[in-house]
Amino acid sequence: MACRITRLAVVFALVSAVPAAGQQAGAVELGAFARYTNFDNSLAMANTFGAGGRVSVALRPRFAFELDLSRTRASTDRTGSSVTYTPLHARVIGALPAGERMDVLVGGGYVRNSYGGAFEASDDGVSAILGLRYHASNRVWMRLGVDLDLMFHPSSTSPFSFYNGNWSLQLGAGARLTGGRLIGDRSASLGRTRVRAP
Repeated sequence: MACRITRLAVVFALVSAVPAAGQQAGAVELGAFARYTNFDNSLAMANTFGAGGRVSVALRPRFAFELDLSRTRASTDRTGSSVTYTPLHARVIGALPAGERMDVLVGGGYVRNSYGGAFEASDDGVSAILGLRYHASNRVWMRLGVDLDLMFHPSSTSPFSFYNGNWSLQLGAGARLTGGRLIGDRSASLGRTRVRAP
């Protein structure tokens, strides 16, 4: 009896150790999100909400290339009128399994910021993201994340200070359009068998 229980425990441990599902290379996802942005103090812009969208293409299971574009309108102390803020992010995102339906997202890349309205200027820099993604189904997910964008301006003619940084909190949802999602990829522990979602 004890031997049978031990065998069952081993099988259960192997099954539990199976990584969470990933995306096939080439899988395409679209998403939309609301974003709250905290601007660098040097910009003299009020922290506020905006909205945007993203597209993601899987490079391999657990890694994707992602583009997101959002738009925010904020008031500024410089002129007393509003400024439009439009950041474009291009990043590589890694998804670390944190349960059957949850992933921890970690990534980094490039950001291009455009400021319009009362403040006509643009700059670029590096961007990092940390977030959580919850899979409601094989195709639909919810996502919460924090972005940090860092920009440096060595030119003396730049309208910006030498360094500034914006951070934002975003909440959104998305769906997979193409590409099969691997369910229970057991190649590491139970042979090379993979089962694809219908």
